Amino acid sequence: MKKTIWYVSACITVLGWMACNKMTEDSQLDTEDVLKMEMEDQDILTEEEQTAADCNYDFTQFIASCAVVTESSSSYPKTITIDYGTGCVDARGRTKKGKIIVEVSGDMRLEGNTRTLTFENFYVNSINIQGNRSAENIGLNPNGNMVIKVNGNITATNGEHARSRTFERYREWIAGINTCEISDDEFMITGSGTVTGRRGVEIPQEITEAIHVKPGTCNYPLSGKVDVGNERRGVVINFGEGTCDNVAEVYSKRRNRTFQIDLDTRRVIQ
Repeated sequence: MKKTIWYVSACITVLGWMACNKMTEDSQLDTEDVLKMEMEDQDILTEEEQTAADCNYDFTQFIASCAVVTESSSSYPKTITIDYGTGCVDARGRTKKGKIIVEVSGDMRLEGNTRTLTFENFYVNSINIQGNRSAENIGLNPNGNMVIKVNGNITATNGEHARSRTFERYREWIAGINTCEISDDEFMITGSGTVTGRRGVEIPQEITEAIHVKPGTCNYPLSGKVDVGNERRGVVINFGEGTCDNVAEVYSKRRNRTFQIDLDTRRVIQ
């Protein structure tokens, strides 16, 4: 999916936008808001997963060596606090500060156990993350894989712009559940939710093809599709066919055209 890319700033004037066949400004903003919320979910996936299993090792090697991790107890239930202080660069190159607080009832590899994440003055780069997300192991699916049900209500604020998301997702643990290593973990994620973006409009979204992630080996979704909006207006975000790269494709339903998105900057590109 990687191609030579030019940023949309090359089309600044109205005529330029028309000539370049870009999405409407509203569609672009909505797409960027949805994608940013999607990728911000990836930004805290490592912390969430590393507090999931009953493993006796120092998992700061996977989040950030400068993070301070404390546990309220040596046994369950317990509260795990990950403190990034005033600024700490994680293994993905993102600067984090503040705290992630994780309340765990038991080993998340066992059915019925739960985990809740909350945030205290927490930032990823310049983005303030607030809200909560809860997870429950709901047992094995027909494929024999463990499924974690995740509900969340998250608000992300960057300067004057705020966006929020509510969602219900199902994370099928397809590989790595029997080890304490994150490098062999693989998940297939399904579900739906809504994002309220900077325009103040509630945007429905649904994963129509399961999102495949390997959080220990790739910083980006490997594949999967997210349908944003309704049947006639909106976009479909396509994360690809299995290659680990920073480019996703966006199909505009109204214009019947395909564009690209840089998953690092989280902006529409060409």
